[in-house]
Amino acid sequence: MKRRIAAVTAAATAVLVVTGCSSSSGGGKDGDKPGAKKTESAADRQAREYREAAKKDRAKMLEVAVAYRKAVVLRDGETSCRLMTEQARRARGASFEECVKYLVPLDEEERKSAAGVSYSVTGDPVDVPSSGSYQAGTGVMVTEETKSDGSTSYHRAAVRMVKVKGTWLVDQSKDVYDADMKNSSPVLSALMRSR
Repeated sequence: MKRRIAAVTAAATAVLVVTGCSSSSGGGKDGDKPGAKKTESAADRQAREYREAAKKDRAKMLEVAVAYRKAVVLRDGETSCRLMTEQARRARGASFEECVKYLVPLDEEERKSAAGVSYSVTGDPVDVPSSGSYQAGTGVMVTEETKSDGSTSYHRAAVRMVKVKGTWLVDQSKDVYDADMKNSSPVLSALMRSR
């Protein structure tokens, strides 16, 4: 009897061992074990790195667009001119120094008011084709919010962003009017306007 119980126990143990070995859903690969690191193919790694780089690049572009609009509102000629393409600066004067002087500095009261403005990017960036002397780029809408005497006002500007030698710069800036907001792409409408 003891032999029979031992044989049944051995057979049951063998079945459990075989079942345990064959129940792995991934055929026993290391990547399927809990806590094991999954291996990433070269193509997957390259795609992931591209997505991460594109995300960082997009964030940098939006940061420059907002910094430019902030500099314009604060009448900071040096910062705004530094963030513009050479062509865009020419509209303010032949040299960098003339571009800087184009924005008349604010008086103390105006500066205090301008310092309270908050900035945000509205909507998604859009591709903008070349137009006139402007090169193809990416359009971004920056919204400026001003709170004063219990009321809030908004000003929207569309900026054409282009990459020059690896650096995002502003090539064009236009106010976004209410009529532009009725279009499917207010940014495109503003930046493609002749005036």
